[in-house]
Amino acid sequence: MVNAEYKWLPHLEDAVPVAGQGKRISTYMMALEGWRRGIDLTFYSLIDEENKFKLRYSLSYKGNEHHFELSKGDKVTKEAFDICDDKDLTKKYLEKAGVPVPRGEKFLNDRSDDEIISYANQLGYPIVLKPVSANGGKGVFANILNEEMLRETIPYVRDELNYRDVIIETRIPGEKEYRFIVLEDKVLGAMHRIPANVVGDGVHSIRKLIQQKNEFRKKNPHLTSRLIKIDKEVLNLVENAGYSLDSVLEEGKRLFLREQSNLSNGGDSVDVTDIVTPEMERIAIEATKAIPGLVHSGVDMIIDDEHKSGVVIEVNSRPGLGGHLFPMEGMPRDMTKVFIDYYFPETVDIEKSNLYFNFDLIVESLLSRSVKKVELSTPPLGKLYGKRYIVSGKVQGVGYRKSVKKQAQRLRLQGYAKNLSNGEVEIIVSSTNKHDIEDFKKVCFEGSQNSIVDDVIEEEWTKPVKIGFEILDESTVNIDELKLENERVTKELQRLSKDYNKIVNSTSWKISSPIRYLFDFFKKKR
Repeated sequence: MVNAEYKWLPHLEDAVPVAGQGKRISTYMMALEGWRRGIDLTFYSLIDEENKFKLRYSLSYKGNEHHFELSKGDKVTKEAFDICDDKDLTKKYLEKAGVPVPRGEKFLNDRSDDEIISYANQLGYPIVLKPVSANGGKGVFANILNEEMLRETIPYVRDELNYRDVIIETRIPGEKEYRFIVLEDKVLGAMHRIPANVVGDGVHSIRKLIQQKNEFRKKNPHLTSRLIKIDKEVLNLVENAGYSLDSVLEEGKRLFLREQSNLSNGGDSVDVTDIVTPEMERIAIEATKAIPGLVHSGVDMIIDDEHKSGVVIEVNSRPGLGGHLFPMEGMPRDMTKVFIDYYFPETVDIEKSNLYFNFDLIVESLLSRSVKKVELSTPPLGKLYGKRYIVSGKVQGVGYRKSVKKQAQRLRLQGYAKNLSNGEVEIIVSSTNKHDIEDFKKVCFEGSQNSIVDDVIEEEWTKPVKIGFEILDESTVNIDELKLENERVTKELQRLSKDYNKIVNSTSWKISSPIRYLFDFFKKKR
């Protein structure tokens, strides 16, 4: 896994600013898709009753306006949201519609712990304990095996986490949990969510394997903040499997570190859209239709491989799209395109650009509460042409990049000019005007008054480009170069350490020990 490479949708590669990663990825990706089509985009802030910041956005095109929260648009009614927010109420609607669900019961704050335990004993173990209303798998314990475990878990969920209202239900047998994205009567994609795990290589410790897995996750815009954290649950599962964090895991052996499969707790996302059965799709669609006013959803299902079917365990009115856009394994699915098609069908045939905007600055402005809303100018539409120019010569410290920027802005080109560590300058330019892009090579040769350009190497550039033209400072960190340098230094330290140990353990070193002692003694005296 850690040596694998991610597959990217070409128009999203390197186009996700830091503020758009992790929990805000659905917000950013939906807004980006609409903005690229020339749909008016406005971000605004809401402050809830607890004085917490909430980011919202609206898209408007020729009188057709919609408001969004993460991936949930305003075609999802408040009634649907409220039902999905209450897991027990959701279950009642699903049961009424004949959708398969686990058996169980809700216990509100006024019900005692003993009542919960009595019911669980009647239901039979293993069971699941989860809050009536919570997101991201918080407070969910999916595999309670006996009364003793339940007695330890209840106080933690009800008292420490303060989820007083809980649900007890049967644990459905089956190791696979799928998340289906449904839009009205169609399944757009399915993702297998696998609990946090590491796979042994026969060399590294479990602790090191977790570190490696987290480094791999950091490269994925959806998972940058969803790392595997070593906590009590992880330590218990490692110990129960007969290991410690410093144990070397056998090659090819998979060790699970969580009971739950939530991506926020370090789970893996694997696209399985092409292997789901018609029966699974039918259940996911019927589960969505069972909730009044729910036009699109994320349906969680425990899969029964033997019967190619499943049991619904949750329906979400805000179906997170990040795991489908950026899976750890498998084919990425362009969910945001289909969602924006649904809300703005009149824009389906518009040729959009590959530009992206500075989401970091927008979020920072709204978070500081210096502004309440940010309206973005629409980007140029149509096919983008791009070039990458590498300029060599006397081009650093002579005002070269400022001169290039001035000319790029005059021509309304997008891109940047950046100093490279080898003394060259990298220039990326992009525009819907192919002629301006091709002619920009002349600008690169002209440079500034004090520059001397020896050569300009030209390449095609097809990756997304941030709107506007900027100068990247010499101090801008090149992550790839930094990683290579870090690897080089680490290998050199390992080599020196190995050589040192050889010397220290050699016979000549041991024999010469008294001489070195006398030398150090007289050196100190002197």
